[in-house]
Amino acid sequence: MTLFVLVAAMAGLSAGSAVLHPRVDSPDRVDAIVVVAGANDDRYVYARHLAEKGVADRILVSRPPGADGSFATALDSYCASNPFVARDGRSVEIECFAPDIGTTEGETTAATRIARERGWDSLLVVTYWGHVSRVRIYFDQCFEGALFVTDTANPPSRSRKYALLHETGGYVKALIKPAC
Repeated sequence: MTLFVLVAAMAGLSAGSAVLHPRVDSPDRVDAIVVVAGANDDRYVYARHLAEKGVADRILVSRPPGADGSFATALDSYCASNPFVARDGRSVEIECFAPDIGTTEGETTAATRIARERGWDSLLVVTYWGHVSRVRIYFDQCFEGALFVTDTANPPSRSRKYALLHETGGYVKALIKPAC
């Protein structure tokens, strides 16, 4: 019993550190930027900003079928802005896709399949700060190329306590049942 408590405590501390202090990446160039769905926050604007800066010429956006209300309207508008012309004259493609299932795992498997079909060797995944490490776990399980994950410049106002509780459960699931 003591060993179980010790292992559980270590896992909790590791998950807490990964949620509260994730490692974020800033690649110079990737084949595509992937935006995993979530709150109607600035992750979509931030992905577009990164593409404007020349990080990628394509943005792949998860468009879950259950999205509704203002979030669905925002996603539809974002997806309809394809393609857009960056300030330097490059055409940037925006493609929205339906995840295999409406979870991070389903977004990962669908985005990885699309990347494989298109021959993409590098991805930058954009999400919010509390989700970075779990997204990295899932994409590491599925994507064989260079993977980078970053958070948004202006994340949603979720509390650290909420994120820690929600994401810790997600870590357990990711480790017990890999996406790929």
